[in-house]
Amino acid sequence: MDGMTTGSGALAEAVVILNHFKGMPDPRQRGKVMYPFEEVLLLALLAVLAGAESFVDIARFGCMKLELLRRFRPYLGGTPSHDHLGDIFAALDTEQFQRCFVAWTASLIGVRSGVVAIDGKTVRRSGGKAAKGAIHMVSAFVASQRLVLGQVKVGEKSSEIVAKLLDMLVVEGTIITIDAMGCQRAIARKIIDKKTDYVFGLKGNQGSLREDVELFVTEQKARNFAEYHDQPRGDRGCRQRPDRDPDDHRHSRR
Repeated sequence: MDGMTTGSGALAEAVVILNHFKGMPDPRQRGKVMYPFEEVLLLALLAVLAGAESFVDIARFGCMKLELLRRFRPYLGGTPSHDHLGDIFAALDTEQFQRCFVAWTASLIGVRSGVVAIDGKTVRRSGGKAAKGAIHMVSAFVASQRLVLGQVKVGEKSSEIVAKLLDMLVVEGTIITIDAMGCQRAIARKIIDKKTDYVFGLKGNQGSLREDVELFVTEQKARNFAEYHDQPRGDRGCRQRPDRDPDDHRHSRR
């Protein structure tokens, strides 16, 4: 009985995952499809979670864990080879896939507070060969969950890609951190429109912006300091214990 319950729970979880990809178009000719897209997707997901890093690893996982996979879906044709997997994923709409994936991860972690760090990195050794430029990845990392919520590959660093990534994310109530690349009015407005806060990094070469911010922070600190010392002493937090009667001297030292 316990085994049946566990299996039902696993099946339900698999269905929840696939529900987020229902709107994902399958570009293959319907009459020639041997491996349904939802089966390929589930195979790839479970394989990657198990440590697969390539299509060869995913194909090997499918051969070894076919019995496990059939607990979730029929897999009547078995699992595809690594070449077939590469062809299937190469034909997909990557932007639509990214949106579906972000929706799924957001439903898992339920981001409603904490820090989401947006940062760009250049993939090591991705450039310099066959006149190809380096690959830049812009990622949204949820610090509390240690999970990449969304990621976009770009040809070169650009604030437009940051805006594109923000459009995909559900980050209401969080704090977005971005380095100097995202320090622009359009990015700040988009973050505010998504009902969240931001912390931007500044560089000395961004005109007078950094100087203006430093001046603002200094003036704000001075204003808060002055307001604090202008308050009566009793309003600074030196309050009497609420459980003591001022007329009760029984506990006073003699």
